[in-house]
Amino acid sequence: MIIKNVTVIDGTGETPRSGMDVLIDAGRFADIRPTGTGTSSGTSSSAASGGWDDEPVLDGRGGYLLPGLWEAHTHLTEMGMPVAEIPAYMRKTLAEYLQAGITSVCDLGGLYLLPRSERETGRANGTAPAVFCARAGFTGVNGWPANSRDSHDSHDSRGGRPEFVKVAGLENGGLFQIDDADTARRHVQELLGQVDYVKCMFDGATGGAGRRLPRAALEAIIEATHDAGKKVLVHIATGADLREAVQAGADCIEHSPIPRDPADLGEAEQLAGILAEAGTHYCPTIVTWEQLGRGGDPAYLDELITDGILQPDGVAEITARPGYGKPFPHHPADKMKIRFDYAMRSLHLFHEAGVKLVAGSDIAPVLPTPAHGLLRELQLFAKAGLPSTEIIATATSRAAEKIGKRGSMGTITVGADADAILLDADPLTDIAHLTGLRHHRAVISAGHLVRH
Repeated sequence: MIIKNVTVIDGTGETPRSGMDVLIDAGRFADIRPTGTGTSSGTSSSAASGGWDDEPVLDGRGGYLLPGLWEAHTHLTEMGMPVAEIPAYMRKTLAEYLQAGITSVCDLGGLYLLPRSERETGRANGTAPAVFCARAGFTGVNGWPANSRDSHDSHDSRGGRPEFVKVAGLENGGLFQIDDADTARRHVQELLGQVDYVKCMFDGATGGAGRRLPRAALEAIIEATHDAGKKVLVHIATGADLREAVQAGADCIEHSPIPRDPADLGEAEQLAGILAEAGTHYCPTIVTWEQLGRGGDPAYLDELITDGILQPDGVAEITARPGYGKPFPHHPADKMKIRFDYAMRSLHLFHEAGVKLVAGSDIAPVLPTPAHGLLRELQLFAKAGLPSTEIIATATSRAAEKIGKRGSMGTITVGADADAILLDADPLTDIAHLTGLRHHRAVISAGHLVRH
């Protein structure tokens, strides 16, 4: 396939290149060159053998081509969902991601996934996004979310673990509850061959009798995982958690922290400095706090309609959901409003410090689909003052880098996987040209045209 006469926004932060032709061959970007010239800026066997003249053409005139989006933090099942319903729900959710231009998805939930063969076939055929997984989480004894009444162990009471998932040694529905470094090291070794990265819950706000994962255990997990060439993504709750996780060698901090003093941005400035100095990625999932804090407020739904995330005829479906307007375990609405407000007011400090920001949405209890969660997160980044170039990077090259896929995915560069969105307007002038699906002229996944 050749995409002709398009402006390329490659996801790396480089200046956009207008009037370019992009050749896709064998599921990868094979060549990129100025329209109407014989000089290639990349080389490939297809281009060298005359493939430019033999491929079908997608007219990109007036359009903007950027990498397919990444959802860098989600959960592909809902808490409490009966096991029998999970496969159909996952297939539907993955199809919705792809239709929204989200060509790669990082699941941080764990246990329940479609068979690897089905996921790989869907990816190769361009009928499903690339899916990366943790398969399990490490937490302290009775730590989050084991101390939640709605934690994943609720699946066991509804029919047990599904046969399409086999993970050795897991207890409590995908959680290793760890009390020492030796146990942590043993379990992570069991898991490493089955996962794309490792997820740890280093949550100092466990509540009740719950205990945080011991620092020594976190360090042991990170060391063993890094020895295997994989990344460790660490869920935190407080600024103190963030500091220790970075010191322990975490590759990405998941979630913005609960502020010590909501009126003082000094803590955020200090944390931004720590993350920037260490080169640690940061996935704040601000849309999570927005939904948990504002989810039962009709004015919030009105705002989502105004911003194009929710259609008026979709309000009834949202408000009819069993959990609508009800407290979320471990996350009181008033505290989540504070967390949301602080994250929005402080996000620019992380950008200005040079922190590697990544886009992820976590959950979507008050949004039409999980795919809309990522689109809303990008909108919130814009509302918080991030420039469009940075926002695009958070959901493309930076997200790929977070899980060790730098260079091979997340950019429009020669040799990278051919995942892309063709827009009819410039997303650098207005991020709404990316988050508004009406501006999507085409979606390409693994070299296949899946939406046009």
